[in-house]
Amino acid sequence: MECNNIITRLLGIKGWEVKGLSIEDRKGTESVIVDLGRTEREHTCSKCGDKVDKAYTYKEQEARHLLWWSYPTYLRFTKYRVTCHRCGKKVEKLNWLKWYGRVTNGLASLVGELCKVMTVEAVAVLLYLHRGTVKELDKRAIKEAQENRSLEGITALGVDEMAVGKGHKYWHMVHTLDGPNGPELLYIGEGRKEKDLKGFWRWFGKRRAKKIFYAVMDMWKGFEKSFKANCPRVKIIYDKFHIVRHLLNALNEVRKSEFRIANKQMKGHLIGKKFILLSRMENLMGDARKALKQLLRVNRRLYKAYLLKESFGQLWSYTSKTWAMKFWNNWKEQLKWSRLTPYKKFAKMIDRHMDGILSYCEVKLPLGYIEAANLKAKNIIRRAYGYRDKEYMKLKIIQGCSSLGGFNPWNTPSNIPS
Repeated sequence: MECNNIITRLLGIKGWEVKGLSIEDRKGTESVIVDLGRTEREHTCSKCGDKVDKAYTYKEQEARHLLWWSYPTYLRFTKYRVTCHRCGKKVEKLNWLKWYGRVTNGLASLVGELCKVMTVEAVAVLLYLHRGTVKELDKRAIKEAQENRSLEGITALGVDEMAVGKGHKYWHMVHTLDGPNGPELLYIGEGRKEKDLKGFWRWFGKRRAKKIFYAVMDMWKGFEKSFKANCPRVKIIYDKFHIVRHLLNALNEVRKSEFRIANKQMKGHLIGKKFILLSRMENLMGDARKALKQLLRVNRRLYKAYLLKESFGQLWSYTSKTWAMKFWNNWKEQLKWSRLTPYKKFAKMIDRHMDGILSYCEVKLPLGYIEAANLKAKNIIRRAYGYRDKEYMKLKIIQGCSSLGGFNPWNTPSNIPS
């Protein structure tokens, strides 16, 4: 009895005590069977949640629990039917059992945590569970966490698209950049047109949308129209990394035009220098830096184009719109006699979108997070070798790119009813 009392205390299920232990065969594996008995006569209706005194025996049932050392463990107990004054006759609800009554809260919680750092197959092998059971438990855990996450206090959102599969198929990813847990991914939806974001606004809510003051995005019109239609006070901030990508394309066009008119010796300098030329000087080391310096010494047009590319990032360092415009005008002035046609086209594009760049002077949001999250999402898909379940795939990406992905397997008592 002393041993049973200790196990009852460790089990921690209110209103239940351990009556006995045995080792029996379950599905060809020796398993620990823990027989439970009730210490309270109160029951709960599974439909309305009211407490009910009148009940009668329904059936004996077993539920999987945490491993006992390396043995699968089952809790064996008697389940009751109750007569509820509202709902009539119902099977009682047990708060320490998960949604379908075959797994305890403790085991379901552990499965969800392990799936953050392990594959579904590995968790299934470790805990003697079916792969489908592990996947469903993990999916429901992420969905529950997603539904219960706080969306209050958000004033800045970011949106970006991610290419999925073959062809022009895109998903949009909406991030919070100043939420209670810092920058994190909030939502994933299919498509990148204005109408495709309607699902997000329904999920986010009209009341919260009115409190959005800043939105970070690339220069895709569908995103901009959607935010302006749903957030009356929003100011658009164009993502620095998308703009710099256009500048790098312009620099590469200059490189290709120089290659076309170069003599044999100059072509020797230009061959194989694309990625060196597109990289920042501070990121190049050793032979790569020497090769870049040699190339810039022998080609004055590339030298000027490279210097303009290196200095362009300073535009995002200003907190005054006036000084930002002075810098931009000086930057454009250097193009006047340069014959850098791709750069002049780039400058015209920036002029058309300057308001979205100057808005960054008002608030310094973490622009790099959006690109980092996009890359992380692709890595999650790659590590899993793809997903058969599209909804599960979205949930795993949200988990991996947000505060929902923190690994803490023993964050709460494993089997106390929630």
